[in-house]
Amino acid sequence: MDLSLLLPSLIPSSQSVYVLVFYFVYLAVAGELLPGKVIRGVVLSDGSQLRYRCNGLFALTLLVAILGISAKLGIVSPLVVADRGLELLSATFIFCVLVTLVLYITGRSSSDKSSSLKPHVSGNLVHDWWFGIQLNPQFLSIDLKFFFVRAGMMGWLLINLSILAKSVQDGSLSQSMILYQIFCALYILDYFVHEEYMTSTWDIIAERLGFMLVFGDLLWIPFTFSIQAWLVAFAQHSTTNSSCYCSQLLCVPDRVHGF
Repeated sequence: MDLSLLLPSLIPSSQSVYVLVFYFVYLAVAGELLPGKVIRGVVLSDGSQLRYRCNGLFALTLLVAILGISAKLGIVSPLVVADRGLELLSATFIFCVLVTLVLYITGRSSSDKSSSLKPHVSGNLVHDWWFGIQLNPQFLSIDLKFFFVRAGMMGWLLINLSILAKSVQDGSLSQSMILYQIFCALYILDYFVHEEYMTSTWDIIAERLGFMLVFGDLLWIPFTFSIQAWLVAFAQHSTTNSSCYCSQLLCVPDRVHGF
């Protein structure tokens, strides 16, 4: 591998930053404005319950429709994610670091006594930054935990679709890619159909929001779960039918661990 070519591609460009900003702004606005079932979270230790608007499926469908129409009109390239994958990865990593630094600082300075925002400080900087200080921090009334995992799951699908568009454009669309896209899309859509179940998972009800969860939601889910798509895209001609079917079984995350 030529590092002289790899390293420059890891430097975020202004376009990759614009893509991320548009994505997060859209999710924030759509999450607040689009209709959806409002779910009460589990009862916390102080007796309070958070409310979650489960409109992820609507938000995802609308976003894909907007991007599809924009691509058809030539406003946005469907290959922007596939062509700038490493830039988006590094930009997302920088965003994760910055967000968790802000969470650490605001958590340390918080005097809130509620279960959601009460600071839990161990005194170990690395521990508190990694595992987080507050249980359910919010920004402009947006629950960040719920927001980040939604962003990660949608991001996974968008990366897949961009790689699919690249395969179609290159004329290299294969049975392997079609199967991969179908199985992953079904899993992601199933997640959003049953999004309300996420409100009772361990991550939401027990884990504090630190780098571990932010990195896991925003970078690990979309960028590592889509590795199979890159593998299929770049290794089509050497992939046998049997290995293709086996790879599809591996690409679908275990439902038991997924929910």
